[in-house]
Order: sequence, then structure tokens, then C-alpha cells
Amino acid sequence: MRRGVIILSAALLTAMLIMKNRTGQGVPPDHAVFSTLSGSSIFVKVSGEVRHPGMYVVPDKSPVERAVIEAGILQSRVKPVTPLSAAKPLTNGSAVVVSTGPDGSPLMSIERMTVQECIVLGIPLDITAMDEDDFAHVPGIGPALAGRIASFRESHGGKLSLADLPDVEGIGEKKYARILPYFARRDNLR
Repeated sequence: MRRGVIILSAALLTAMLIMKNRTGQGVPPDHAVFSTLSGSSIFVKVSGEVRHPGMYVVPDKSPVERAVIEAGILQSRVKPVTPLSAAKPLTNGSAVVVSTGPDGSPLMSIERMTVQECIVLGIPLDITAMDEDDFAHVPGIGPALAGRIASFRESHGGKLSLADLPDVEGIGEKKYARILPYFARRDNLR
């Protein structure tokens, strides 16, 4: 029993030291994954050929280099980051995938985090970019309702706004109030 407590304590201490070192790379230490971000900070996921793939908190509208440098670009495989400045700025929920081109130069693609990741991090979902499978992952919307939402959008010219959701069969006032907080409020709710 005593040996188990010592091993567990050592593991926790090691994990804390590793996280401390990662936060020392420029990520503010007071920002935990489940914390509320300030209006000028966003969550960005970095994956691919980096030392520390994962979620990072960076200033809003940061260039892609900021997140890639925080994740520790693999210098041995990738030339220094220079041609990335022309890329669009990062937004909340961006997912940067780093790979290496044939000449060793960095290749970056900026995508979106999955619906599940956005929900866990509290990032509003973009209803215009979601497909049937994405809708099925929203709490309160199962596969059957997700199919009806996709069919509704298809029958209305491929467009869907938050204001349209109550018109979908199976979304009443209570269901609408329950799922509304998951979505971006960019579109017009009039």
C-alpha cells in the first residue's frame, strides 16, 4: 500500500513538472483547458510533426507560426518557419496540421476542430459548416434528429440558420433552448 502511494505521488509530481515545462513555452499557466478564455484568447489544436501535439491557448487572430512554435516544430525534419506569414490568422477552434514537404519545408493546413472537441472546450459550433454526423454529436440531438436537420437543410436550398431549427420536426421550444447554447450566434436570429 505504502509503495503504491509513493509511486502515485512520483507519477503526479512528474506530470506536474512536464506540464510546467509545456506552459513555460509561452502558454499562460493560468489557462486550463476548461477555463473561461479572455476575449482576446482562443483555443487552437496543433498536430502532426511537432514535439508536443495538443491544445494551445494563443491570442486571437495569431499567425499560424505562433501555435506551431508553441507546439515545438521538429527542427530536425522541418526547416525554420518562414513562409507561413501569408496564411490566414487563427480563430477559435482552428486545427493546424504540420507536415513536411519534399524539400523539407513545413506544410501547414488549417482545418477546424471536431464538434466533440469544440463542445468540450466551449467553442461555439458553426451551424453552416456542420454535416449530419456533426449534428448527431451535439447533446440533445441524436442520429434521427440529425438526419431530419440535414434533410431540412437540403430541402431549403442547402441553407440553415439557428432561426430555422424550430421548424425542424422534433425541435420544440425546450429542445431549441437546450441546444442553442452550443451554436455560434453569428447568423441573424430575427
